Amino acid sequence: MSPLLIIVTALLVLYACYNFVTSKPGKAPPGPVRLPLWGSYWLLLWGNYKFPHNTIRYYVKKYKSKIISLWMGNYYTVVVNDYETVKEVLTRKEFDGRDTNSFMGLTRSWGKTLGIFFNDGEEWQEQRRFALRNMRDFGFGRRHGGLESQFEEELRILVDTIKNGTINESEKGVVNGDLVYFPNILYPSCANVIWAVLTGERFDREHHDELRELCMYASMFQKGGETSVGAVAMTPWLSHFRNLFGFRDWVEGHQGMIRFIKRYIDERSEAALANKSIEGFIPEYLNGLKEGTLSGEYSEQQLVMVAVDFMFPAISAVPSVIVHAYKYMMHNPEAMKKAQAELDHVVGRERFPEWNDRKNLPYTEAALREAMRMETLTPMGVLHRCVENTTLRGYDIPVNTVMITNLAAMHNDPDFWGDPENFRPERFLDKNGQPVKDFTLPFGLGRRVCGGETFARFVMFELFATLIQQFNFSFVEGQPTSMEDKYPGLIVQPTRTWIRLTPRN
Repeated sequence: MSPLLIIVTALLVLYACYNFVTSKPGKAPPGPVRLPLWGSYWLLLWGNYKFPHNTIRYYVKKYKSKIISLWMGNYYTVVVNDYETVKEVLTRKEFDGRDTNSFMGLTRSWGKTLGIFFNDGEEWQEQRRFALRNMRDFGFGRRHGGLESQFEEELRILVDTIKNGTINESEKGVVNGDLVYFPNILYPSCANVIWAVLTGERFDREHHDELRELCMYASMFQKGGETSVGAVAMTPWLSHFRNLFGFRDWVEGHQGMIRFIKRYIDERSEAALANKSIEGFIPEYLNGLKEGTLSGEYSEQQLVMVAVDFMFPAISAVPSVIVHAYKYMMHNPEAMKKAQAELDHVVGRERFPEWNDRKNLPYTEAALREAMRMETLTPMGVLHRCVENTTLRGYDIPVNTVMITNLAAMHNDPDFWGDPENFRPERFLDKNGQPVKDFTLPFGLGRRVCGGETFARFVMFELFATLIQQFNFSFVEGQPTSMEDKYPGLIVQPTRTWIRLTPRN
C-alpha cells in the first residue's frame, strides 16, 4: 500500500471519527461530545457516577446555556434547565410523546405498549381520561369524605403503633421502643389508601404484612438508579448478565406488583363485581370489560399496567418525600418549632390535622413544599419525546428527540431562587405569612402532569403534619443522618434509617 493511500485512509478515518464525535442535527444547542456506545453519557458518569444528572450543571456553566444537547447512546437528547424553558417543554403538544419502543417500557408490560407512563398517542390519553374520570368517584383528585375518613383511620393506626407498641412480628421490624424505621413505617398507610381507591377495600392492621409485601416489590422496582436504568436502556443486551446494574431486581419488583394485582383480580374480583356496594377503579374497569361497554384498547392487561402506574408512585414516592421532609426539619430545628407551634395553635393536640386545616397552616405547607424543592424526587422528570420537527428558543428540535426537563436544576437555580441551598420555607410565603405562587414543579405540568398530584399532596400533607404534631424527632447515633444519605433509583430515595420519635407533652 502506497504512503499516499495510507495518509488518505487515515484522514478519512479521522474525519469520520470527528464527525461522529461532534455532529448534531440542525442548529443544535451546545453540549458535550459523543463517544462510542453510550455517547455523552460516559461524561455524565465521569462527573458523578451515582447521580449523573448532577454533571449537567457543569456543562450548563461551561457553555453558558440553560439548554444543552447531548447523545444518550443513540438517542439525541436535549436537556432544559430553567423554569421558563421547562414550563414551555411541559406545556407544548410537540413534546408530549414518550419512547414507546423503550426496552425498559416494553420489558415491564409483556412486550406491549400499555399503561400511561410509557405510552403516548390516543391510547395514552384515553386510558388516562378513563382512569381519572372513574377514580375521582373514589377520592382520587377530589374531596371524598369516605376516603378521608379511611386515611384518618390509617393515621390512627400509625400513631398508635409508634406510641403504644407493636402487635405482630411485621411491625417489630419498624418500631423498637421509641425508635422508628423510616420510610418503612409509612408503607402500609400509603399503600392502603391507594389500594382503597383501586379496589374499594382496605387491609386491616393484622394483615398489613400483605401490604409490606407489595411495598417490597415497589422498593425492588425502583432499585438500580440513574446509572443502571441509563445503561440498560441504551444497551439492552446488558440485561442478560445476571443482575448487572440491578436490572433483574427492577423486573422482579415490577412483576411482583403485577402478581399482587392479578391475585386480587383472580381471587376477589367476581365477589367485588357481585357486591355493588364495593366501589373501586378495578371493579369498575372489570365490570366494563364483562358487560362489553369497554373494548378495543381496553383489556385486563391494560388495566393491570394502569393500576401499577398509579400504585407505584403512591407507595414509593410519597414515603420518600415525607422522610426527606422530616430530615430537613430535623436539620433545621427552628423550622420544626414553627410548624409545631402553628399546628398547636390551629389544630391543637386533641385531634389530627385535617385537609380542611391546610389553608390555615401556611407555614407547615410551605415547609413541605420547600423540602420537595430542595430534594426533587425525580430529578430529570419523566422523559418526553418530540413528536414532530419543531424549534425551541431558536434551536432545531428534530422529531424523536428525547426531551429532558431537569427539574432538579430548575428547583436549585440560583438565578431564580437566590439562595436555593438554604432550607427556607418563608420563600413560599409573603410578608404576612400567607402563601404566594408556587413555582416548583415536582409533579410536572401540562397534559403529562402527574395524574395523582392532588391525591399525593393530600396524603403527604396529612402524614407530614400529623407526625410533627404528635411527636418530637431526633437523630439516632450511628444511623444515616445527612441529607446526602440517599440513593438513586426511579426516584431519589432516602437511606433507610432509625429515627427517635417521642410523644410531645
